[in-house]
Amino acid sequence: MTIQNQSPFSAPLCPQQKVPRQASHAGAGVNAKIVYSKRGGRPLSTPTRAGVVANFHLSHVERVVAIGELSTDFDRDQVEALLSTDAFILKLMQSYLGTRELPDWAKFVSPEMKQYFRLHLLCTKPNAKTVTIRLDHDSAEAATAAQRGPANHLAEIIKRTLKKLGIETDLAFNLEFNHTGSTENHPLHIHGAFCIPDGRVSEVSEALRRALALGYRQRYTNLAVHIENPRSAHWWAAYCIKEYTVTAARLEAEREQKTRPDYSLQSLTQEAKAFYEEIGGWLNIK
Repeated sequence: MTIQNQSPFSAPLCPQQKVPRQASHAGAGVNAKIVYSKRGGRPLSTPTRAGVVANFHLSHVERVVAIGELSTDFDRDQVEALLSTDAFILKLMQSYLGTRELPDWAKFVSPEMKQYFRLHLLCTKPNAKTVTIRLDHDSAEAATAAQRGPANHLAEIIKRTLKKLGIETDLAFNLEFNHTGSTENHPLHIHGAFCIPDGRVSEVSEALRRALALGYRQRYTNLAVHIENPRSAHWWAAYCIKEYTVTAARLEAEREQKTRPDYSLQSLTQEAKAFYEEIGGWLNIK
């Protein structure tokens, strides 16, 4: 029996991969001392926890679709098997978290974990692509000096570049500094995701290279712009936010003001919030 992915949140799941470093949830957001019974449950405070629960929730959505396609008159055994599997996994996740509830998105989910959910969700959409852009010196310096902040500055350039190609898409990314110590290329770069057709990857890569990385000098396999299909929504989302706190601190030191290292369209934030709350609703089933 083939389970069709008819939900917007039910893209095929890929095996999880190890992320070099876990994102910190220090700073604004989750407080480890929160009394969960009063705050709405234990937080999904790391990509590992969030990825486990999100992926099992996606498999739940697939089972719901599959059950809807079966005839209870002729496929009773299959329906009962799917329901039994679904009930077992739900209890497993409730035990894993130690709760049936998740904390409120607005008050108790940290900025980096909100970005994790945005990126995870974006990577499950049709035509989703991961993107890395290694900025040249001119683009990076203009971004760090931009009044609106480097992430917003770079997002406007990316959106403008795509619009010239007739492409409008959801977009989310994080800024990050490499640690090589080399001054040949600027250390600031972008890891993120958007949605573009497979047949336009080369065209978009070249346009973004000209817009943001024309002066970048390639070394080894580190392309100025690297676009590919997501290997794992969880792994890429976790990878993008792995240095969220470190990057925010460095940008604040360089700009002498608090600066967020991430960007996302507001519409994607609303979708990610709905995704998170849908997971919470599933966990609350008794």
